[in-house]
Amino acid sequence: MYRIFAALALAGVLAACSSSGGDSPLTSSDSVGVGTCNQPLVADDAECATDDNTTSTPVDPTDPDVYAQQFSDDLTVSGMSYDTASGELVLDNVPFDGDDNVYRRNATASNRINATSGSSFGFFGNDRGTAGAPTTEFFAVFRRSPDDYSQVGAMGTNRYVSYGFGGAAAQRLNGDGSLPNANQSYVFQGEYAAVRTIVEEGTNTVVQYVSGTSRIEVDIQDFNNVGAVEGIIADRRFFDLNGVEVPEMAGGVGDFVSLATAEINFDDWTITASDATLFVPNSVDKDTTNIAGATPNTQSTTGNWAGLFAGPNGEEVAGIVFVEGTGPVGIDTSTGSPIILTHNQVRETGVFQAKR
Repeated sequence: MYRIFAALALAGVLAACSSSGGDSPLTSSDSVGVGTCNQPLVADDAECATDDNTTSTPVDPTDPDVYAQQFSDDLTVSGMSYDTASGELVLDNVPFDGDDNVYRRNATASNRINATSGSSFGFFGNDRGTAGAPTTEFFAVFRRSPDDYSQVGAMGTNRYVSYGFGGAAAQRLNGDGSLPNANQSYVFQGEYAAVRTIVEEGTNTVVQYVSGTSRIEVDIQDFNNVGAVEGIIADRRFFDLNGVEVPEMAGGVGDFVSLATAEINFDDWTITASDATLFVPNSVDKDTTNIAGATPNTQSTTGNWAGLFAGPNGEEVAGIVFVEGTGPVGIDTSTGSPIILTHNQVRETGVFQAKR
């Protein structure tokens, strides 16, 4: 039986993973994407692929980098690079995001979010490119570690009336990520950032940035020496595309993401995929007829996470997080006791970096 993760006790809820390690990718019969054609909010002349056999680009099993393609066909990002001289971020394999898949840091939004939340992530938008190319409709978060051991990025869009295309990546830049055997367990503390897409029927799709903190605990000798990793994403704050904190959720709402126990692949020091569960305490659906008369409870939605270690001695851990379903969108104070309001069509693609 998996041990209880002490860092999650403050929330009183822990996501359980199966005895197989929770490797199953999140699938949905209602998903939209390359095979079923996302519906753009703006017209374009390109044809959308309708082949039912269309699948995401296979990930090279010898490459330790981790991408969210394994979780959903809509999460198409299959490569990421960053030019430290120009500040250009390139996210490969995303259609309609402009010439050469270039993203640039939004200085105004980044500075505001960094000042409000203490985040050191950069917040980006796609480069429009040549005349006739789409406007800035694709948004990303990115961070390269100060020691150049790893880099992480995630993106989403408001171009579609559905979730649209997205993605997340964690890349090892230096070192093999191996942790010393001097200790049996390690604790990593760091940051989290994400792009969340909120789909409202009959209205435009809304994109927000998310900041947060990450805590990852590692045991490299248990599970018969295959290792175990688990963690939590907390202190979550929500911002609009200009970097202004969403007033309906200013200061955060107490939601958190539990990263269920996963195993370590010691051949390449990657972390196998496991469940990620978003918990929203004291909440009700925003469309509830009588919110004042409703009984709040802890709502949750499940997705996936995966990661890798980086640095010559495993100084860093980096990972990707994907959850889709119920998420917080506001707070109702009419009853005198704040109640978190949720919506059932929220997708979040996020990334974390943490250091021991």
